[in-house]
Amino acid sequence: MKLAVVGNPVEHSKSPLIFQFLFETLKWEATYERILLQSAKEIPLLFKKGLSGINITAPFKQEVFPFIDKLSEDATEIGSVNTVVHKDGMLIGYNTDYLGVINALEEKVCDLSSKYCLVLGAGGAASAAIFGLKQRDAVVQLYNRSQYKSKELAAKFDVDYIDEYHLQKAVENADIIVDTLPADIQLLNPDWLHAGLTVLDASYPNSVYEQSKTVQLIKGENWLLHQALPAFQLFTGFKIKKHNYDQQALLDLLMK
Repeated sequence: MKLAVVGNPVEHSKSPLIFQFLFETLKWEATYERILLQSAKEIPLLFKKGLSGINITAPFKQEVFPFIDKLSEDATEIGSVNTVVHKDGMLIGYNTDYLGVINALEEKVCDLSSKYCLVLGAGGAASAAIFGLKQRDAVVQLYNRSQYKSKELAAKFDVDYIDEYHLQKAVENADIIVDTLPADIQLLNPDWLHAGLTVLDASYPNSVYEQSKTVQLIKGENWLLHQALPAFQLFTGFKIKKHNYDQQALLDLLMK
C-alpha cells in the first residue's frame, strides 16, 4: 500500500511520522511520503501511478473538489477534503479534521455538550471545528478578523459570530477556544485567558499559548494525530484503538 500527504508547502508535515510509526507498530507493509504539488489537477495522476490514498493539506483542500468522484457527507457539509481514497475505480473524498478536533478535546474535557466554545478563524480548519463541535451539541461562537468571512461561515453553520468589541467578553465566558489561525498570530490578549479554559491550537510545533499559566493547552500535534487515526481506518479498513499503539510515545515523537 502506497500513501502520501500532498500540499504546497508540504515538507513541514508530520503526517509521515504518524503513519510510519503505526505501520511499524502494527507490522503493516505500507509506505507514506510527502509530495509537493503545484496544482490540484495533479492529484488524479497520483492514483494512476499507484497510490491508494492521500491526505491533503493547504492549499488543495477545496481545490480538489472538481477531481473527486464522490464526497462523504461530512466533507460536503464542511466544504473541504483532507483525505482521498481510491476505491472501486473512484476517488472518494472525506474530511477527518473535525474528528481530530472533537477526539483531541474529549480526551481532556470529556463531555463537550453545552460547553461554550469560541472558534478563531474562518478557513477550512475553522469549518471542521464548528462542524465537529456542533456534532457534540456544544454552544459555538466564531471570531475572525474579517467580519465578512465571519458572517458567511456563521450563517453556513447557524452559529453566532463575534465582533472585536465583544471578543474579550466571549473569551472570558468560554470553556473552550479552538484557534485555527496561522502560526505566530496572537489574536487574544493573554490577560483575557482564565483558569479553567481549554485551548486547542491547530498550530505546531509552537503555540502562542505555551507561556500561559492559566489555560489547559492541547497542542496541534494532538489534533494532527486524531485526524490521522480515522484517515488510517479509511485507507486500511482497520480501526486503531489505544491498546494497539503507544499514544504517548507517538506524541513525544511528533513534539520533538
